Amino acid sequence: MVVLKPFIPFMPEHPEEVAAPPYDVVSVEEARQDIERRPNSFLTVDKPEALEETLSLKDWGRRARKELERLYESELTARPSGFYVYRLTSGNNRQTGLVSTFAVADYEAGRIKIHEHTREVKERERVEHVSATKAHTGPILLSHPANPVLKQILHSATETSPFFSFTDDQGVLHEGFKVPDRELARVVMAGASIPAVYIADGHHRAKAAAVVASAETNEGINPVERSHFLGVLFPSDELTILPYHRVLSNIAPEEVENMLEGLSFSYDISERDTIVLPERHGVFGVAYRGMFYRIQKHQESEELDVALLQRDVLEPYFRVTDIRSDERVDFVGGNVSAETLQEMTAERDVLVLTCHATTMEQLIRVSDEGGQMPPKSTWFEPKLMSGLFVHRFD
Repeated sequence: MVVLKPFIPFMPEHPEEVAAPPYDVVSVEEARQDIERRPNSFLTVDKPEALEETLSLKDWGRRARKELERLYESELTARPSGFYVYRLTSGNNRQTGLVSTFAVADYEAGRIKIHEHTREVKERERVEHVSATKAHTGPILLSHPANPVLKQILHSATETSPFFSFTDDQGVLHEGFKVPDRELARVVMAGASIPAVYIADGHHRAKAAAVVASAETNEGINPVERSHFLGVLFPSDELTILPYHRVLSNIAPEEVENMLEGLSFSYDISERDTIVLPERHGVFGVAYRGMFYRIQKHQESEELDVALLQRDVLEPYFRVTDIRSDERVDFVGGNVSAETLQEMTAERDVLVLTCHATTMEQLIRVSDEGGQMPPKSTWFEPKLMSGLFVHRFD
């Protein structure tokens, strides 16, 4: 069973002026520009380095707390305790999730399952942020196999008037609703019938919440709230995963020739007129200096495409053993158009490797097996906005 706990959310009076993309999908310069346009952007809290460039980690946390306190005074208001609904609509796709707090104990017991390791540097930053702000400011994206009872409760709640409704710059409609109080017990019972939930995005935030929950200090802390973190739980059949492509720089022609020759023993290789966006598992695209190839593995494999790409291409032919730290490697989320990807290859020494998207079934299988997916394996779209629901524990 998974514990779902109602909470008191702090929500903005003017959500379109506050809500911001997750801190890790915007650069410092992009955050700075957003803050100049919208002074109450939640990026002032989640990315304080956009306000002051040279800050120690402690001062960085203090600045985040200062900005959050400013928003408490001007924008963020406590709403009634309960469960909430966050619905996102992008084109013909709609996903409806339960906004709740989740028990750190379930995370530590493995009932909230992970599929990737956290990085120590990034983990320290998130721990400092949660400790300094005494709040969970960015919701963790969670998923579960569809539960008909929970789905019915959430969709019924969306028939009421929303707490907020606005369309962001990407054309995504964001709406928030409250689950009627009469349904609280049914939501808790539905959670008890779910054997496990899966972190889709937000591993560092979940880890940071667990570290802070175990800290010895209780100064200014509500221990019950501190032992629960903020998340939005969506049924797996409503989430959209896009591909995560790899882009390599400073690649010489002979390196590409050597790769294609070597891969020909285990892959079918065909030349194409335009960049290839793989249509199925086991297919990849190669683009370099105006040349485009489709490569398909001879034998079917249950391995993730990003794992195949790492093992069969990046390591043997480009000596990329750690894609997180190799300066030649960059990543492009699958929301980027084919035209943009193709334009990248106009730069003389850039190699673009395109992948098929990881599926939710693969993510769940890896998580259930206690495995780890390679970095940058999934790109969920649309993104949950930060600042719409804040969970305080001070």
